[in-house]
Amino acid sequence: MGRFIVMDIVFYGSSLNYDQGTGNYQELKKITKWDGRQYTLVSRYALRYSLLQASNFHLAPGNVFTQEKKKEGGKATIQPKPELLFNGEIMAYPEFDLFGFLVTNTDPQNFRESPVKISHAISMTPFNYDTQFCGNHWIAKRALEGGIVNKMDINLFTKEEHETFYQYTVVIDVNRVGELFVYTTKENDIKKLREKLGKKEEGEITLKINNKNLKIHTKIREIGNKIWEINYILPDDEKKSRIETLIKAILNLHREIKGVPSSLAPKLMIVGIYKNESYKTYKDRIFLKDEYSEESYDEIEEREENGKKIVKVKHVVSKTKKPVFEVILGATNNESSETDSSILSIISEDEVINFIKQIFDDGKSGSFSKIKVFHDPSVEVRIE
Repeated sequence: MGRFIVMDIVFYGSSLNYDQGTGNYQELKKITKWDGRQYTLVSRYALRYSLLQASNFHLAPGNVFTQEKKKEGGKATIQPKPELLFNGEIMAYPEFDLFGFLVTNTDPQNFRESPVKISHAISMTPFNYDTQFCGNHWIAKRALEGGIVNKMDINLFTKEEHETFYQYTVVIDVNRVGELFVYTTKENDIKKLREKLGKKEEGEITLKINNKNLKIHTKIREIGNKIWEINYILPDDEKKSRIETLIKAILNLHREIKGVPSSLAPKLMIVGIYKNESYKTYKDRIFLKDEYSEESYDEIEEREENGKKIVKVKHVVSKTKKPVFEVILGATNNESSETDSSILSIISEDEVINFIKQIFDDGKSGSFSKIKVFHDPSVEVRIE
């Protein structure tokens, strides 16, 4: 059943993904949930864009893409050049390895289903139609004073705002990272690749990308009449490096939209690692219980006054001013042997990475599942 890393993530953000809008009204992307109320949404495409921007991956430059026009005047499609598939260079770019691609101008078409799945991030509180009224009053005033225009034209517009907690899930199919199958019916493609392999059907090709030598194990196999399969496999250390780099990007994620920077770093994350077992997501088991947690108690003061005993009771209510999250884990494989204190931990990049590294330990038993809950000190987490 393979190996999987699952991260259910909660972050705090404001106005992160705008829709097309109408006229001078800028609206946020929204979705209606089962309760009939609208919630703001950050699309998985926006999250993927921000992840690639936040990572230190070597991204594919513009000259590796081509624009393939469809027949009968259809819209042109931007895609990787076919030669990247048949010389192995496609494996040099982690964005294609992790998030997939589609190449239509090969026979047969080649595509890669993403080994990294990202859900939309949806707000945990409903949208109440908060808006901001904006305009470039200062620039318009100076333009009028300078004689550039003969009237104040402030370019007024209204933009929706929503500041709250958002929730999304990332699933990484570990076994598929760093391994790709490519297909062709053109013998010339295979001939060129065989030359790079020393006229063999299997071997290593070396690419120099971003001043780094990348060795790719390559296999050629004819699977039908004039149909060849090419299998590219990256070294294990490169596979691990790509997954760790992606996780570090998630832990330090940020996004800038309409000039406003926002941190999308997790405030709460449930991390599960699964080997040869069905993976789970706990996204629907995370609840934002209250904006504040309260503690109340009575202070009793006793004193003598004019020979009389006076008892004064003062009721005290303290607020922690911390958001409270309730996480319902239910029965887990490690629940009987681990306490809440070992499942729950403060977020630390090193601790998260070290926990996830266990998925690469081949010395472990044939199958296992482990769960750990990480949180930021600014929020309170209760596990049930």
